[in-house]
Amino acid sequence: MTQAARWIRLGLVEPLELHAAYAGLAAAQPADAAPLLVWAQAKTHLCLGQSQGRAELDSGVSVPVVRRPLGGGLVWVDEYQYVFVLIAPKRLMPGRPARWFAWALSPAVATYRHFGLPAYLNEQDIWLHGRKIAGSGAATIGECAVVASSFLLKFPAERFADSVAAPSREFREWLRDGLALAMTEWAEYGAVPAERELESVFRARLEAQLGWQFESSWPTGPEQAAVAEAAAELAEPLDEGVPRAVAGGIKLNAEARLVERHEGGVVERELKIGERVRRVRRVAGEE
Repeated sequence: MTQAARWIRLGLVEPLELHAAYAGLAAAQPADAAPLLVWAQAKTHLCLGQSQGRAELDSGVSVPVVRRPLGGGLVWVDEYQYVFVLIAPKRLMPGRPARWFAWALSPAVATYRHFGLPAYLNEQDIWLHGRKIAGSGAATIGECAVVASSFLLKFPAERFADSVAAPSREFREWLRDGLALAMTEWAEYGAVPAERELESVFRARLEAQLGWQFESSWPTGPEQAAVAEAAAELAEPLDEGVPRAVAGGIKLNAEARLVERHEGGVVERELKIGERVRRVRRVAGEE
């Protein structure tokens, strides 16, 4: 039996508006609501996971920062991504939360493949040719499960690296190297599709794989009130005392991380990409 669903297209929005939209929409849904999909672009910002704080960020970060109400780590979001957020009452979700990612992201993988990119799932990420092309975040909000990801057309690795807290100059240099090995973008493999074409193909894949039938929609009055309430909550100051999610460093994808440790006058820096590990040790005074 086909499940009725709503498709909400926001267009290009401010950072806070994006995250408040899906948070408020999810909070406003009753247990028997139809599922919905939020499709949007957002102006340039950094997005922290729900358990992260300012410790992840360089003190001179020059773009807006929002902490999203979803899990996952620090990500860069800008106009070169098409963000999608699936919001579904928990009664429609496939069992345990660990299964939500494959269920929600498989239509995105099928969309990449439609355009000739052999994407695949790796834990909670979408990968292409051995590198991550999209991450994801999820949470339960009210009566709904929420899973968010994006189609990454271009990734400004240099700008992202400059925004991440770095204990040393060398750490930031290694971060740039690590991002080149751990991340990729659609534009690296040829022309990117027009938004309407990408949106249409993705919508069709969602309908085919989830058994839904979308109707274009817009937030109701009560939903708009819930979005405004979510915006007020998300606008609160970021936590200053929360330690980094990865002590001394950052997770680059499911198989890669960069960390730097200072112990006993010695600096140890490690960049791990899969099974490959690069190490350096030297006296801190030589930094």
